[in-house]
Amino acid sequence: MLQTSSFVLQGGLNLVTPAIRTPAGHAIAALNYESVERGYARVDGFERYDGHPKPSDATYHYVIFDQGSVQITEGMTVTGGSSGATGVVLSDAILALGSYGGGDAEGYFAVSGVVGQFIDNEPLKVSGVTYALANGDSVERGATTTELDQSYYQDAIETTRALIQKVPGTGPVRGVWVYNGAVYAFRDNVAQTKGVMHKASPMGWTEQALGLEIAFTSGGTYEIQAGDVITGATSAAFATVTRVIVSSGDWTTGDAAGYLVLSVQTGTLQAENLDVGANLNVATIAGNSAEIALPIGGQYEFRNHNFYGASDRYRMYGVNGVGNAFEWDGSVFVKIRTGMVADTPNHIAIFKMHLFLSFIGGSVQHSGTGEPLVFAPIFGASEIAIGQEVTGFSEDYGQTMLIFGRNTVAVLYGNSVDDWSLEVLTKDAGGIEWTIQRVGYPIYHDDRGLRDVRTTAAFGDFKMGTMSQMVDPLLVSKKKAGITPINSLRVRSKDQYRLFWSDGSGMSFYMGRKVPEAMPFDLGMPVTCCCSSEDNDGDEILFFGSEEGYVYQLDSGTSFDGQEVNAFCRLAFNHCGLPMQNKRFGKASIEADCSADTELGVFAQYDYADPDQPFDVFQSLSVSGSGGFWDEANWDEFYWSAPVEGVAEAYIDGFGQNCSITIVSTQTYAEPHTIHGLTLYFSYRGLKR
Repeated sequence: MLQTSSFVLQGGLNLVTPAIRTPAGHAIAALNYESVERGYARVDGFERYDGHPKPSDATYHYVIFDQGSVQITEGMTVTGGSSGATGVVLSDAILALGSYGGGDAEGYFAVSGVVGQFIDNEPLKVSGVTYALANGDSVERGATTTELDQSYYQDAIETTRALIQKVPGTGPVRGVWVYNGAVYAFRDNVAQTKGVMHKASPMGWTEQALGLEIAFTSGGTYEIQAGDVITGATSAAFATVTRVIVSSGDWTTGDAAGYLVLSVQTGTLQAENLDVGANLNVATIAGNSAEIALPIGGQYEFRNHNFYGASDRYRMYGVNGVGNAFEWDGSVFVKIRTGMVADTPNHIAIFKMHLFLSFIGGSVQHSGTGEPLVFAPIFGASEIAIGQEVTGFSEDYGQTMLIFGRNTVAVLYGNSVDDWSLEVLTKDAGGIEWTIQRVGYPIYHDDRGLRDVRTTAAFGDFKMGTMSQMVDPLLVSKKKAGITPINSLRVRSKDQYRLFWSDGSGMSFYMGRKVPEAMPFDLGMPVTCCCSSEDNDGDEILFFGSEEGYVYQLDSGTSFDGQEVNAFCRLAFNHCGLPMQNKRFGKASIEADCSADTELGVFAQYDYADPDQPFDVFQSLSVSGSGGFWDEANWDEFYWSAPVEGVAEAYIDGFGQNCSITIVSTQTYAEPHTIHGLTLYFSYRGLKR
């Protein structure tokens, strides 16, 4: 008699539970799938980014023409003589009737990067010369067949991708960050004489001018302000002050000393006094100003914060481990000088209105309260030490800040230097650099795996205190091969923590169920830096930098920057409740949310992949889902012709005590899919003897 065994897909990769007890919905091998609320989703793609339109947003307009006298060919920019619309031709125009020589050619072509809309009967011009007339208005994705639509659409994606460039310079991208809605990237220049900060724009990466700086000592009690124009008393050179940093002394007592940040300077300053309008000899300088420059090398870390209250004083703070910390407000760049001999902080945090910086040797310095540029003790600055090198911070966890060392986790209590209290949480565990994230609570990776700080004190360095026990064999094999964790990312929209390894692979941990669910992925390249932020609409955006100089946007697009995504998920062997009973398996029914062009591959294995039991022939199945109920979904968010749940049915023919189904996907342009349920059809046979 035919029986069925249905189960949901959840639990993630399970490499430690004995096979006979592994739940049917767990995976025993996987790549490029991730656990999500509804099941297992093929990972989203990533695509290069520099501020140009994204490849995944690309589209095309279909243009029909007549009265053609010259062929319109690939790469030409076509302009509508009446509408002013423009677009770049994706491929040579197709001639349907007539001839160009006779001036009566009729046909069609597609353009991408369209601005405006081509209208009926207007001249279609190239470099001011009319080539043909439009026969009807242009139509977005208006090709007359599915095959032609897909061809033009994919061509538009790849044409758009080709316009996006690397961050100028050489070496890896050393930092990427989002501030006030703008994306910034840091990379060494070609000559390797300085690091350069670039900003993404619709025209690509643009280098940011960091300005000039000059040290001063007060010559009186006049307080120089941002916006003042300073003039050399002897040289007559002048410049506008954009920021004033007082390192010691006070204007009121005439002994202020520090640095001025200047915008464009006219003339050359020298060792002389400075005047501000009618205020003479307000300060003294020892020579000309110097260009503010970043050093080469390092790895950047950032925070955004408003220390000052006014809405326009939200600023970006950064460190790189090879130069001074800095502040940036979108136009003014300020080096932060702490007074350390080796003033090259490598980690940064903001806690209780103090800027915290860590230094080689285990020193943690913090600024004065509400004064991120001032590290003088008189303003409340101080130093804290944890006895070993600091690997990172995690702020505002229960009104405390965690300070991580490689084998220590310490907790800082209090509000200021007046009542700081540092307690060691454990000396038996510590965070690997760049792996510390807060996903509801601080989590981090150490030698035993991924840890939850809530269990750290209780379990120390025992394996039972980790969140990655189910995939521990994989973590051990990575470590033995010399493959190390190099970066991490929190993904709030998916309740995920992502860990990136030095070989270009990684692992996502889904935190949305009682037990974290881990699944591996492989981007094909190491992640040199990464960040999580929000765009101007409040949507989460993720970026990472690469060794070859590109910045990529994660969870964007359908491919790995134009390369197909190879994914598979091998489910646990399911004995359907009777492990010693033989069964004849006849069909596997997979429930999924898919786009109309999704193709899945399916094959089955039996009796724990017994070599004497051949697995089924690989089957390729087309499946569509993501259907919607009328008035319960939004247009363009599902496929009206598809069922609410997509179902792929694979007819298998196998005999054994248990069965494992493997689902395979290899696609470039299809939207990622989610598999969430599976039903096995089988009939009982005799007991295993």
